[in-house]
Amino acid sequence: MTVKDYITQKFQTFGIQLSEADLLDVCLNSKISGEDEMNQDCHSRVTVAIAKFIPSLLLRATSIGESGFSMSWNIEGIKQYYSFACKQYGLKDELNVKPKVTFL
Repeated sequence: MTVKDYITQKFQTFGIQLSEADLLDVCLNSKISGEDEMNQDCHSRVTVAIAKFIPSLLLRATSIGESGFSMSWNIEGIKQYYSFACKQYGLKDELNVKPKVTFL
């Protein structure tokens, strides 16, 4: 399986179709060619690049309808995946900011 195939399938589980430009962005962020073989050595870099790409997805429409055809994706699921990936790889979770209590 190529890196591009892996990225595409990871997003398909949430109902998200990525464009070639989206795939290129994720691949460039991971510094791995989309044509490379997906393996254990590049898994972490690809997963981190996917997590860093997710906030840009949330700026898009979550459902599209045209001529009787409609498509939507699981926004809560992708947010949960993002939060999981951030925790797993020590990334700052930009989407799920939790309030902090400070004492004066």
